[in-house]
Amino acid sequence: MFWFFSGKKEVKRVEEETKRSFESVKKDLTAVSGWIKHLDSEKNLQKKEIEEIKKDLSSIKEELEGIKNALQLLGGIKFKTQSAKNKQLFNKQTAVYAVQTPVQTPVQTPNFEQFSISERAILWVLLNTEMKLSYEDLAAILGKEKSTIRGQINIIKQKSEGLIQEITEKNGKKRVFIPEEMKEIQKK
Repeated sequence: MFWFFSGKKEVKRVEEETKRSFESVKKDLTAVSGWIKHLDSEKNLQKKEIEEIKKDLSSIKEELEGIKNALQLLGGIKFKTQSAKNKQLFNKQTAVYAVQTPVQTPVQTPNFEQFSISERAILWVLLNTEMKLSYEDLAAILGKEKSTIRGQINIIKQKSEGLIQEITEKNGKKRVFIPEEMKEIQKK
């Protein structure tokens, strides 16, 4: 008869162990579920970051394409006027001598490093033309909107006063140019 009571104890013990085992499995599944949710949220964050990077890269790609087109257009004009002898001289480096006494000019040379690539493209066009160009002209040359060109010219004026000058014609059209003395300074 003792076996009957010991059998009940054994069943009770097995029942308790089974209950604890299922609770442990339940805890483990809850923990795994938490990790899955965490990894899924991380995946979504990375997906958003990748989308932002793609968007930034595409805008950079577009901007580089515009600059490349502008340089090809402008470079083609410049190289057509150069002779073969000038091309050879252009590739040779000349000696640099130290200046013993500093010379101050009335108009200081602007630091082109302070300008963005798009602003430098505008300055390059204005430095390499004898004409006074309108915002529309610059927009057509650089493949940009007129309002973008106007904004970039205003930024250039803020960064370096006197570098770009503007005149208004009788019909109200504004034209911009770099004065000859500034062009001479830049050529030196």
